[in-house]
Amino acid sequence: MQPTSYSRTQIALHWTIAALVFFQILMHDGIVKVWDGRMEGTLPNQPTINPHAIAGALILVLVLWRLVLRRRRGVPGLPEGEHPALKVLATGMHAALNLLLILMALSGMAAWISGVEAIGEAHSIARLALVPLVLLHVLAALYHHFWLKTDVLRRMLGRA
Repeated sequence: MQPTSYSRTQIALHWTIAALVFFQILMHDGIVKVWDGRMEGTLPNQPTINPHAIAGALILVLVLWRLVLRRRRGVPGLPEGEHPALKVLATGMHAALNLLLILMALSGMAAWISGVEAIGEAHSIARLALVPLVLLHVLAALYHHFWLKTDVLRRMLGRA
């Protein structure tokens, strides 16, 4: 049977991941400077502990935990009466976000540990897809809340 609401854990994971992704976007320039220093030889070419790397690893663990919870507990259904195209878009958006977060965390760790510039470039380019996906996700939630008047946003706020 499909649940009618998200669990407290699912909600906490969603907002924790969102905050960490926001942190990663804001801290991007700092990690680029450290990476460039490693590649130019002005900093030791060895992985060091830094907030960006820690947040990336934490995002990976939390996204995987969230997916396990989704599989075991399920999630509320999409709003009744919603256009089928919107349901397809919502499903695709969530899959793309989860996949991209996992791939970015793995590629970031691989680049940081190995010091291979091509992996670092791929990781950096992936953010060009992540930022618009996150913005679209936020806009879709606001669209549901203010235009369609559904409970999608309230459910993720724990108020449905």
